[in-house]
Amino acid sequence: MTVPTRMSPDDLLKITNFNRLEIDTLTRHFTELATVMDKIDRSKFRDLLADTFGVDDSLLMDRVFRCFDMDADNYIGYDEFMKGMSVFLKGRREERIKFCFRVYDLNGDRYISKEEMFQMLKNCLVKGAEEDEDGVKDLVDLVLKKLDEDRDGRVSESDWNSAIDKESLLMEAFGQCLPTSKV
Repeated sequence: MTVPTRMSPDDLLKITNFNRLEIDTLTRHFTELATVMDKIDRSKFRDLLADTFGVDDSLLMDRVFRCFDMDADNYIGYDEFMKGMSVFLKGRREERIKFCFRVYDLNGDRYISKEEMFQMLKNCLVKGAEEDEDGVKDLVDLVLKKLDEDRDGRVSESDWNSAIDKESLLMEAFGQCLPTSKV
């Protein structure tokens, strides 16, 4: 079994938002978590999101995992971890906006559809009761009106950026996918 090559700390200093101490600290955390072929599996990553960052929505955990897993091999390698954590923990505003959009675009078609909004809002608001789904549908209609600038019935990345520029609280409108500020 060959261990994947890793970017050097000097290269990471150039492409991430971390300083050398932060890179060293995250490298140690990665080493503790990476139990399979020097990679982190979905289960360990979900534990990290829940235990360390307070992300507890199952759907969003999987979407955050997919955003980190750039090569779609169902594992997070060192470079993926470092680049993902750079945005997740210390991303510039534009990086975080783009990251949230990618998390909420459940099917990866570069749009957030009404159905995707419904699924995410239902997931974080409704705990079982069927009759509550009507309230979620009403909320989806309101959110869509707020976000869908070109009125095409779905939210493009351009719609998303424009809406977030006007109201930054909308960035996590469909659930927590970034760490809280205290983390």
